[in-house]
Amino acid sequence: LDWGTRPRQVKPTSIASLRASSPQASRNTGSSSRPARVPPNNGEKYVLLVVEDDPDLAQLVIDIFMTAGFEVHWASNKAEINQQMNRRPSVDLVLLDILLPDAHGLDVLKRIRAHPKLSKLPVVMMTGKSTALDVAAGLSAGADGYVTKPFKMSGLVKAVKQVLGIA
Repeated sequence: LDWGTRPRQVKPTSIASLRASSPQASRNTGSSSRPARVPPNNGEKYVLLVVEDDPDLAQLVIDIFMTAGFEVHWASNKAEINQQMNRRPSVDLVLLDILLPDAHGLDVLKRIRAHPKLSKLPVVMMTGKSTALDVAAGLSAGADGYVTKPFKMSGLVKAVKQVLGIA
């Protein structure tokens, strides 16, 4: 992924109109509101990448998803994100924080969406940025889901399973 400068702030007109025109809407095909099931890339278990700079929260999220049967990897900065994205088998879903020490999560998301091999990779934002404008900016940048901190772990697991179509 090619890293550049911090993205400009997006000022949407409404969250509903953004959802209808978001890249997420074009990735989810069919008339059903339930997303199609995304099979695991390794054929066995889903591989999640948790991008979070708080090691305590990252460990909690990792433990919860490992208990739920997922394989989980962690990245806390740009170099680690690049390293994890190049792993094989590839990641099935990214849980992405917005505020990272050396990157902005929306910039990371936009670069994922622009990458030819990663453009359809499901991404769920997991962040403390919780205003309507923050949520709208995440969805307009291509997030498949948006979970605000603090959150219940059961809600985060449910969001991930919904995006993967296994809820």
